[in-house]
Amino acid sequence: MIRQILPIIAAACIAPCLATEGWLTDMDAAKKEAAEQKKDLMIEFTGSDWCAPCMQLRANVLTKPDFQQEARKNFVLLELDYPRRKEQSAEMKAANRKLAEQYGVTGFPTVVFADASGKPFGGFVGGRPREDVMKAMQDALKNKEALQAAEADVAKASTKEDRAVALMEVFKLAPKGYVDNFYGDVKKEIRKLDKDDKSGLKAADIRAARLQKERKDVQDYLAGKMTAKTTPAEALQAVRAYPDRDKLLPEPRQDLMMAEFRAYLSSTGDVDGAVLILDKIVELAPDTETGRYASLFKIGILANKARVKARVDAARKEQAK
Repeated sequence: MIRQILPIIAAACIAPCLATEGWLTDMDAAKKEAAEQKKDLMIEFTGSDWCAPCMQLRANVLTKPDFQQEARKNFVLLELDYPRRKEQSAEMKAANRKLAEQYGVTGFPTVVFADASGKPFGGFVGGRPREDVMKAMQDALKNKEALQAAEADVAKASTKEDRAVALMEVFKLAPKGYVDNFYGDVKKEIRKLDKDDKSGLKAADIRAARLQKERKDVQDYLAGKMTAKTTPAEALQAVRAYPDRDKLLPEPRQDLMMAEFRAYLSSTGDVDGAVLILDKIVELAPDTETGRYASLFKIGILANKARVKARVDAARKEQAK
């Protein structure tokens, strides 16, 4: 029952699917065109026939001629699709899956601004209105200029100290979600040169290890408490009983709160109360993946509140039979 709630809400919030015209669908072709035209890449990772925010982004922004005209001044447009119903060749599925792994895509839509080689210098996750997409695009181009200047400083550095400072500037400007896969050489050299951890990389590694452990602990706890026979009320009680949850890092706490959101909605049918849980998730850490997801989810629920409640209530009645 709990696992059924999110697809139900997504179906209630879904918008008509629109094809995006004017976008290439092959990475190699897009890189070739970008290199020839001395442009960058705007890469959209999308679920074109099932992801409501993706559909809204397409309908409201990406298909608009005025947006495409502005975007094409600097970018070759590339759409990488992950549909659930639309036919797609095995070759394209495999290629897109590999690219999603390379770019660390965990949510749709994800938009990446990258140079002609595919190296990112900006991007965003989630649906946005036109003005926000335009701002993200301009911010990314400014960040690209700053990155190029920092990389030039690295090349000019004559001492290890100067090189470390310049590398730290590159690291600071590199989009955080893409550092490991695209700026790993910078990160590796900083670790070697930065004995006093002025970059904070060592501290970040310690936090990352703690985060990985805490998230695994949460997943193991939930897996151990919930089975196919667990009722939503029992699931809610188990989630709220997690030991020392207030001592967790924000991300694993948000994982627990999302589980609480699903269990609460499933057990009570109280849409308003469930939205309050989403508010707490966002308040805890708005810029995490879960924080952004909760914010978008709230918008979808409130825009379709009656439909969401009707579908949730119908599912609860069916489960009670």
